[in-house]
Amino acid sequence: MTQVGFTDAYRKIKEGILEVRYEPGQKLSEAKLAADLGVGRSPVRGALARLERDGWVRVLPQQGTFVRKFSAADVAAMSELRLLLEGHAASVAAQKVTVDELAQVRSRFEALKGKGAENNFDEFLALDDMFHGLVYRVAGNPLITEILNNLRDQIRWVRAFNAAKPGRVDASFAEMERVLSAMERRDGEAAAQAMRLHIGNIAGSYEELLPTTNSNTDAS
Repeated sequence: MTQVGFTDAYRKIKEGILEVRYEPGQKLSEAKLAADLGVGRSPVRGALARLERDGWVRVLPQQGTFVRKFSAADVAAMSELRLLLEGHAASVAAQKVTVDELAQVRSRFEALKGKGAENNFDEFLALDDMFHGLVYRVAGNPLITEILNNLRDQIRWVRAFNAAKPGRVDASFAEMERVLSAMERRDGEAAAQAMRLHIGNIAGSYEELLPTTNSNTDAS
């Protein structure tokens, strides 16, 4: 039986959630997860505890552990944290990013602009990941990066179940380009403001599409 440690158990269960092998609201059996992963219950128990801290599952007393459902209120809370952290990261990154890094990102933006982001969604998502990832990395705070990567995973997961509003992709592309332009000018304050506007608009878009129920009590 393959020995999988706590970290691998966490990663595999989270992948199962992101890939919707474990669906929103589904009850997770500790015994079944241990059998599926080929481990004892201890690594699974630790992985589920961390997944609860990271906001991926909910543990309900006398009921069990459930894959989290996200409501509009949940997205608002995630977005509020992103507003604070990502605005700060953009401000710092504007001062630290290299000329070569800016040139590479600008090249990707111009290539997609010529084709249209709305009609090339997969390329837009790749650029979105690359751009935000660059901001996190250049800002240089590993704790903030870990939090933001988890929040972005959650937002992407929400997006998998809710079609974006028409025109939102092109608007998001333009918002990110404004962040990039501010970084090219080395204007940290403008970069932070543009990033906060971008995150706020994303939040508003998804909050309108999600139910208003409280996911803490709507797990089953």
